[in-house]
Amino acid sequence: MVFIGYMPDTHGGPYEQPEPDSEHSARFAAQLLQEAEQAERCGFDGVFVPERHARTECMFPAPLTLLAALAARTQRVRLGSYVIMPPLYDPVHLAEEAAMIDLLSRGRLILGLGVGYHPRYFDHFGVPVRQREGRFEESLEVMRKAWTIPGPSAHHGKYYHYDAIHLTPKPYQRPHPPIWIGAFGPKSIARAGRLGDVWAMAPFFDTLDALKAQLDIYREAALKAGKTPRIALLRDGWLASSLEEAEQTFGRLWVEECKFYFRWGMLVPTAEFRSESDFTVAKVRQHMILGTAADWLEQLDRWRTTLGVEWFVLRCRVPLGPAAEQVLECIQRLGEEVLPRLREV
Repeated sequence: MVFIGYMPDTHGGPYEQPEPDSEHSARFAAQLLQEAEQAERCGFDGVFVPERHARTECMFPAPLTLLAALAARTQRVRLGSYVIMPPLYDPVHLAEEAAMIDLLSRGRLILGLGVGYHPRYFDHFGVPVRQREGRFEESLEVMRKAWTIPGPSAHHGKYYHYDAIHLTPKPYQRPHPPIWIGAFGPKSIARAGRLGDVWAMAPFFDTLDALKAQLDIYREAALKAGKTPRIALLRDGWLASSLEEAEQTFGRLWVEECKFYFRWGMLVPTAEFRSESDFTVAKVRQHMILGTAADWLEQLDRWRTTLGVEWFVLRCRVPLGPAAEQVLECIQRLGEEVLPRLREV
């Protein structure tokens, strides 16, 4: 069975825009809630939020606050992060907040975690970026202790020291919410298999052969850790009456998103993409899901059968748009034209 999630992206304006005023920010916060409610009404299985900081286009930088609001505004959908960066938090506080969101939602939380990549995030919180991997693994150890050990317990590691951790109440889900781990490189992919319940993928321009090689790394690590390999995949796209309409409405905006990640080093140069000028709709559209319902079903089924994807997380808005009304309509069309047919497969 395949599950479909939606991401109300916390981008709220052009890259490096002036700091938004309070009314603009409040309207955008309301828009995030509207998109999530629309996704639930239209049959999506989950709503997932990202984490971003210290960028003026990222207008809701607090994923835990947003998840708590979504817990109060939804009834059925799973609520997840895709992904939160534990190195930026005190792990006991993070474990406590996650437990409360899980209780508010009566066991609907999925906690997606990652080490982080953007140096501004670490500068913002005064955390050395070179420590992110060590802090990530130790944070997860502390969080699991907090969720599962009754009464006060101690932890003295390399980065964190506690004499009396006592998290109460514990999460609604026992022993704790499922842990999804976002990962790109071989080392982090193996970590996802070793420590996570699901590998949260977000590939940009990896070939299917490269993804299959990454999947082998993940499966080997998961099986060695006694876990069942499970895959979630983030995909950007737009449903329209034609491929041309989808490219015009969304594809050109996603090109600018790719350029941003290339600029910051998350996308490394390849033979096909050596500079920002190489990013065009024609060259990147195969890495999105664009077009009619038939196009969507074909592309989603290809990812599902090739990689064994269990969860798709779909994003239909990036910093430059589309407009809020268009996004709500796209969510509705996905619910009517794609989700029911995808579940028949």
